[in-house]
Amino acid sequence: MAKIKIAVAGCLGRMGQEISKQILQNKNLEFLGGFEHNKHKHINKPLNKVSDILSSKLVTANSTQLIKEANVIIDFTTPESTLDNLKIASANKTAVVIGTTGMTDMQKKKVKGYSKKIPILMSSNMSVGVNLLFNLVKQTASALKDTDYDIEIAETHHKHKKDAPSGTALSLGEYAAEGRKAKLNKSKVLDRTKKLTSRKKGDIGFSVTRGGEIAGEHIVSFIGVNDRIDLVHKANNRSIFVSGAIEAAKFISKKKQGLFNLKDIF
Repeated sequence: MAKIKIAVAGCLGRMGQEISKQILQNKNLEFLGGFEHNKHKHINKPLNKVSDILSSKLVTANSTQLIKEANVIIDFTTPESTLDNLKIASANKTAVVIGTTGMTDMQKKKVKGYSKKIPILMSSNMSVGVNLLFNLVKQTASALKDTDYDIEIAETHHKHKKDAPSGTALSLGEYAAEGRKAKLNKSKVLDRTKKLTSRKKGDIGFSVTRGGEIAGEHIVSFIGVNDRIDLVHKANNRSIFVSGAIEAAKFISKKKQGLFNLKDIF
């Protein structure tokens, strides 16, 4: 059985490094290499000299060449970089796994457009546990009426994370809204400092904490007059996201085209 050839976008990022290491340890996968933006300080340096990735391959800015050679690209970068990589992948019929968060609705539409030509698996969170939480939130929101229970979503991540709320928190909000047959764009409340108004029925509130090196914590609270239900997921480290990304790469390598998410695997 031929090995699946995988290249990693943003290979020196936190997730990029962990994914690269896992690929190298998997006998069914071949690590083609990784690339970074052309202004990165470690371009053209061996990975094993600038990270703890045990590979002598050079960090390259030539994303086109790696994407052309790969069966799958794993991308945990930025929305702009991901779209650039998708354009190249589409031209070369290369499958893509996207873990990038912070995409706008317009950017997500562009991803969907590329999925008509190549297979793409995109998830705001690659953890199996979080994807289970998505379903639990939807079921709970459906069972508890907005007249009786308010929904609040709290998330905590490391101090380096730029987008807020997290993509996972917004996905949790989407599942909560779907459970109540509502639209998140109409019910989400991201900032309560601009208007001095009381909470409205059906609002889904978000709160954000950034600090330290926390991999990710999410709490969805259903708050009633007499009780409160909390659905919680805490990631102790990034390994759960890495495992999901690797499984996603194996899955998507067998597809011809289409847009998938982690639930399609499990």
